[in-house]
Amino acid sequence: MHPRRHGLQKLFSTFPNGWPGAGLLILRIAVAVNVIAQGVFILTRSDTAVSTFWALGVFSVIAGVVFMVGFLTPIFGSILVLGYLIDAVSLYLSNDSSKHTAASVAFYLALISLSLALLGPGAFSVDARLFGRLEIIIPERRHPPR
Repeated sequence: MHPRRHGLQKLFSTFPNGWPGAGLLILRIAVAVNVIAQGVFILTRSDTAVSTFWALGVFSVIAGVVFMVGFLTPIFGSILVLGYLIDAVSLYLSNDSSKHTAASVAFYLALISLSLALLGPGAFSVDARLFGRLEIIIPERRHPPR
């Protein structure tokens, strides 16, 4: 690297690569696959004639795909946190005690989504390509300062 070249790093995330970046990628994929599966489940239910169910199912699939590729991860991670918390509370408050395990899973997915929203997407993401480290090249002065 040229002595006058310095890499510029954003303050909000370090976009780790290597093993930490791979770990963030695996976590993003795990959460996104669950969100996509829930969206597909909503869309394939027999009582999805209501437009609210269609909108929720389509949004879940889109949010899962966007989260998987790591685009706007803090924003979509926060949305997923809210969605999973609402799901966990509604499942826990239901009269069916067999749904308490599903409520625990939803709560854990909310915690993982929160962690990813706070940590960032890692180097293997669209966010890293768009908002990652930039290189600033400071040109040499042709004349010494006076």
